[in-house]
Amino acid sequence: MNYYLDFDYTLFDTHAFRQGLYEILERNGFDKTALALTPEMKSNGQKLLNIKELFTNLAQSRNIPIENFLEPLEELYERCHEFVYSDTIEFLKYLKSQKHNIFVLTWGDKKFQEEKFIASKLGEYVDQVIYAEELKYTLDIDYPNGIFVDDSIRDLEGLYSQNAKRVYRIKRPN
Repeated sequence: MNYYLDFDYTLFDTHAFRQGLYEILERNGFDKTALALTPEMKSNGQKLLNIKELFTNLAQSRNIPIENFLEPLEELYERCHEFVYSDTIEFLKYLKSQKHNIFVLTWGDKKFQEEKFIASKLGEYVDQVIYAEELKYTLDIDYPNGIFVDDSIRDLEGLYSQNAKRVYRIKRPN
């Protein structure tokens, strides 16, 4: 069976990771309530949030050395494995032991999602990562033969409308 698992808020505590991003902003004189660091934040039309691009723009706007943003960001990435939910690896190992195919299906800016996923150190437990910059239920995948686990009601309703074999909503703290 093919399992398609969401990354943010399903396998990875994105809320805790985002708090680290807000700390970087605060260290550089920005009020964390002034910026919403969510995947829905868009700039330049349809482009999704890319944190390095955002940090670069903020550094330039206030004449702050970019290293003040990028060095703490790299330190945050080094800690990404700490943001993996405590049951994630056990669940992925179980699916593997049952001979299932495991796909991580994640929505957002490809580069940003890729950096977070690689830093999470989950790569050895999955068969493939699908980085979607379009809605998850508009992709060219075999929905009727897939089991989908996600936190987003929007995505789950869309996946269900594509005749997914099964859809499961996961609700995590925060």
